[in-house]
Amino acid sequence: MILDRLGLQIGASNPNVTARLLKSGPFKARQYADCDTLGPWDSSLRIAIIGCGEIGRAYGALLQEQTSAEVTWVVDADPDRAQAGARAMGSSSWSTDAAAALRHPDVDAVIVASPHATHPQFACQALDLGLHVLLEAPLALRFPDAQRVLASARASSTVLAVNFWARDALEIRRIRGRIPRPTFVRIEAVVDSLGDSWMASAEHGGLLGLLGSHALDLASYLMQSAPLYVQALGGRHTRRSDLADTVSAGIRFRNGGLARLTIGEYGHSSTTTAWHILVTDGMITETANGDLMNGQPNVGSVLQRGAPDSGSQGGSQLASLNAFLKAVAAGDPPLAGVEDGARATQLADAVYEAMGGRRRIAIPELSLQVGAGPVYIDDSVPNRPNHGLGA
Repeated sequence: MILDRLGLQIGASNPNVTARLLKSGPFKARQYADCDTLGPWDSSLRIAIIGCGEIGRAYGALLQEQTSAEVTWVVDADPDRAQAGARAMGSSSWSTDAAAALRHPDVDAVIVASPHATHPQFACQALDLGLHVLLEAPLALRFPDAQRVLASARASSTVLAVNFWARDALEIRRIRGRIPRPTFVRIEAVVDSLGDSWMASAEHGGLLGLLGSHALDLASYLMQSAPLYVQALGGRHTRRSDLADTVSAGIRFRNGGLARLTIGEYGHSSTTTAWHILVTDGMITETANGDLMNGQPNVGSVLQRGAPDSGSQGGSQLASLNAFLKAVAAGDPPLAGVEDGARATQLADAVYEAMGGRRRIAIPELSLQVGAGPVYIDDSVPNRPNHGLGA
């Protein structure tokens, strides 16, 4: 049996796959890796973008340059913004109802670029419909929500990728290549005050939801090990916010390595985000300082003290988008997957628990059992504004 539209041949040894393909439509066939052969596609991957803010529009602009993908739906809570976004992205379809758009037959994948608190809901809806998902970080704000997304992803044959863009920064790739097994990682990340932005609110995770998820993932990525326990302190120093605006955490990893993270919503950095990174294995030490996102690094080596190098990251969405498209098309790994997103959320939960309880928090292996990791006694984000930190 040949599905000519996709160049996908299914042998008689895969009757279950054949039945699922006939039910789900030709483009959903891309998700099944147990088919006999997978040839080139004759049509592009049809993508819905949820969230038409700055990041959603950036994805739309990048997709217009792609020949293997196109934007077919744009979703935003603001109808004017959704309609304007669809027009700018070359799509005739827009909606304020994400669930309705995802059920449409001309959607094969979804990019979630909406406010942080909505990520688990949209991710699970898409996965349950058999759609591929590219999700802006964080995967979720609470570990129980991350576990639900993880369970949906493991039950699905589709791709879920998380845009941990820092992994692809030129200096991070260089450091990881130079020091594959570090013993110590130090990460300092500073962002200007979030002010009254929705990103600053407890509902959407505040500092750890915005910047901390990237820093926590980067620590695990550089260490190439799972975390064992976390100790943390934090406070509210820049403004009288609902959440801590400055966090300092120590993470012990299962390979014996140690990471120290300082994440601050303070100061007045000259760029969007200032990063200061040091990685060592006891013999070689590498550093990176600057704006990782916008490609203005200052990279140096303790062993080679030549002129600092610099490079361009090519945009904070481009690498993840390209890796996502390759993952859907050919089964290549995404830049970061659902387990990486769940791990970062688990770490963020543990950091807040360590601050609130003023104690060391053990990090168990990733589990689908809700409540298997560090969680708050009060499981509602808005109802724990101070995270036990006091005034």
